[in-house]
Amino acid sequence: MKILLITMMLFLADQPRKVLLFYKNDKKETWHKQTAELEANKAGVKERDINIESYEFSKNPDQWKKWNIDTSKSFTFILIGRDGGEKHRSDKVVSHQELFGKIDAMPMRKNEIR
Repeated sequence: MKILLITMMLFLADQPRKVLLFYKNDKKETWHKQTAELEANKAGVKERDINIESYEFSKNPDQWKKWNIDTSKSFTFILIGRDGGEKHRSDKVVSHQELFGKIDAMPMRKNEIR
């Protein structure tokens, strides 16, 4: 059992965390604010191994459906952990402090820090 757990942790450690940004083209201002927040804190994003992906509604409706995004909203932020599970969702800009705090509290991140 212990070997299985260690093997799973090693496999998952190779998977980056993801921030998925969903937005509508006619209401891009929130998306711009979020991307600026992440860009201004590149070092922390890189240190925590976060890939950022953006999906505009008219170009990626399949991703909106896959992640069950409310199409009445113009912006949705989703944090995906190394295990592929959703860890946080917001329809507002997420500060780097909030994002990094959520990630740093995760067990896998605590192991990375050690």
